[in-house]
Amino acid sequence: MKYTITPGFHLTLPEKCGVYLYRDKDDNILYIGKAKNLKKRISTYFYNNRQHTSKIKRMVHAARTVELRFTASELEALLVEARLIRRHLPLYNRALRNYKAYPFIVLRTDLPYPYLEISRDAVISGALYFGPYRKAHWLYPAVDALNNWLKLRRCAGPLPHHSCLYADLKQCMAPCVDSALDVQYASHVQKAIDVLESSPAMQTELERLRDVSAAELRFEEAQEWQWLIDLARYNGRIKRSVARHHALVISADPEVGCIGLVIVHGRLIATLKTDCLTEANTADMLVKARALYEQAKGTMDAPTVEEVDEMLIIASWLENHADTLTVYPLDVSVPV
Repeated sequence: MKYTITPGFHLTLPEKCGVYLYRDKDDNILYIGKAKNLKKRISTYFYNNRQHTSKIKRMVHAARTVELRFTASELEALLVEARLIRRHLPLYNRALRNYKAYPFIVLRTDLPYPYLEISRDAVISGALYFGPYRKAHWLYPAVDALNNWLKLRRCAGPLPHHSCLYADLKQCMAPCVDSALDVQYASHVQKAIDVLESSPAMQTELERLRDVSAAELRFEEAQEWQWLIDLARYNGRIKRSVARHHALVISADPEVGCIGLVIVHGRLIATLKTDCLTEANTADMLVKARALYEQAKGTMDAPTVEEVDEMLIIASWLENHADTLTVYPLDVSVPV
C-alpha cells in the first residue's frame, strides 16, 4: 500500500505492524524501516523534527511517497526489513548490522573426536552451534577454560596420527595416540555439551568447583570456572543450540496482539495469530505449530549466508524479549 506524502497524510495511516519504504520522485527507494505501529513511527518524521539529523531531514525532503508492507509480528517485520535492505541497499539506510560479526561456539560433532572452535558462520552439517554471542571478548577465554578442563583436542580437521605440544603438556587427552580413550573422550564431549546447553546440574557443579578453588586461594583457576559459569548462564538465555531450536514462542503484545511464532532449526517458518491468549487458544496454536514442525523438520538443508543472518536476528530478538515471551518446545523429547 503506497501513500503520497502530503500535509497531514500520516494521520490517516493504519496502526499496524510492518515495514515502510520511503521513495523519491523517480520511485527509487530512499530508506527502509520497521515499526510495531507504522502510524506512530512515520508520524515522528513529520513533527518535532528539530531533533532529526541533517541526513534524516534530507531524506524526508526528498521523499514523495511511502509504501507500507504489513506483517503479523515485530519479529517478522525485522526479518522483512533485513531482506529488503539487503536486496535494495537504500541510500539513507545505515549499513545493515553485520550479524555475521557475532560468533558461534561450534562443537565439531561432524568429525571423530569432536573439538571446539569459534566461527562466524553456521554452515557445517552435523556440527552443533551455540550462540550467537554479542561480546566476543570473553568468548575466547571461556573456550580456553573449557578446553583446559576437559582436555579436548585442539587440532582442527581430521585427527592426526601423532601427538602435539598440548599432549606433551598434558593439556589434551591425545586420542591421536590412544584410541582406548573413546569412552572417556565421549564423556568429556558430553560435559562440554552440558555446559553449552546450560544444564542446571552442570551449573551447580561449576559453582562448587569455583568455590573450592577460591577457598584454596587458587584464584586463576577460580576465574576459569567463572568463565564457564558465565558461558552457561548466557547460553541458558538463548536456551539451546541453533541446530536444535524448535519452538512455539508466544508473545502477547498490546500493540500487535497475541501471536505465536513457529521456529524450526532457528528459522521462523510461520506466524499464528489469535484474538486473546486463553488456555484453549494456546493449545490450538501448539497443535498447529507441532504439525508445521513435523512437516518442516526433515526438509531443511544447511542454512545459507542469508539464513544465518536471519537466524541471528531471531536469536537476538528472543534474547532481548525473553522476559515477555512464553516458549513451548515442538520437539517434546528436548525441553526448551
